Amino acid sequence: MKSLALVILFAGALLACSKKTSPFNNTAAFASELQTQANDEIRISTELGAAFNDVDSVIANATSVCGGAVTVDSVDTPRRITVVYSGNTCDALRSRTGSITISYTPGTSWTTAGDSVTVTLTSLVITRLADSKTLTFNGAFIYKNISGGSLSGLSSGGTSPVVHTLAGYNVTVTYDNTTATNWQFSRQRSYTYNSGLVISTLGIDSAGGIGSVADWGANRFGNSIITAFTSPLLVNQGCSWRVTGGQATMTNPIGISTLTFGLDSTGKTTGCPVSGGHYYYQLSWTGDTESPYSAVLSY
Repeated sequence: MKSLALVILFAGALLACSKKTSPFNNTAAFASELQTQANDEIRISTELGAAFNDVDSVIANATSVCGGAVTVDSVDTPRRITVVYSGNTCDALRSRTGSITISYTPGTSWTTAGDSVTVTLTSLVITRLADSKTLTFNGAFIYKNISGGSLSGLSSGGTSPVVHTLAGYNVTVTYDNTTATNWQFSRQRSYTYNSGLVISTLGIDSAGGIGSVADWGANRFGNSIITAFTSPLLVNQGCSWRVTGGQATMTNPIGISTLTFGLDSTGKTTGCPVSGGHYYYQLSWTGDTESPYSAVLSY
C-alpha cells in the first residue's frame, strides 16, 4: 500500500509556508471558526465511515442499501458493483445522491486475507436535512481485507477481529460553501461483535512528525490539517451506528484542536443517548494566536 508519507513528503515545508495567523481579533468569531473546522472533520469522518459501511454490506451480497439501488456487472473485467443513491439514509437525517463503485478482479474472494477492491466515490453528495448543508466526495480508495474472514461470521465464532484498511489519495472534499480541497486518507477499521457490530477506527500513517494519522488535507479556510486518532473512534451498531467514543487531534498552522467523543451535555462519558438524542464531544484548542478554548458541543 502506498504510504501517505510519500504523498506528503513536503508536509513540513507546506505547513511552514502556509502558516496563517487568525483573521479574527474577537473570541466569538474565532470560536465559530474552530467549531466549523471541528464539525467539518466530524462530518467527513462520519460520512466516509457510513459509505464504507454500505460497501461492507454490498460486498456481503446486500441487494440494496438505505436510499440506494445496487447493480452488479458480472461480465466485464474488472467486475463492478455500483450503488446509486437517490434517497434518505436509514436514520432519515441525511439524503444522498451520487454513486459508489466497487471494482474487483474476477476469481478473487474478499474473505481471503490480503484481498483488495477499489472503491470509487463519484459526486457523492450528502445533505444534512436539518439545515440543507452538503458535503461532497470524489475519489478512489484501495480497500483491503487484512485479516480475512467475513463480518457475518463475527456473531458465530468466525475470524475476530476482522480488520480492513482503506487508503485514499487526492480525494476531493467539497464543503457547503463550494470550497473544494484535496485529502489523503489512511485508516484501519477493526470489527468485533457485541450485540451488534462494533467498529474501531485508527489512523495508520504519519505526517509532519505526527503518528496515527488518519486524514491529511485542507479545511475550508485554506489551512492545512493533519488529523490523528489518539484513541480509536468507536462506532456501535447498537447505538444506531453512532460514534460512541474515541479522541482525535487536528493540527493546523496556528494550533491543535482535540476532539473527545461519546459524552453527555456536561462533558461526561455516557452510554447510548435516548432515541433522537445527541451525543456530545469536547472541543479543546491551544495555539499561539488566541487564548485556549474549550466547549462541549453536540454531534
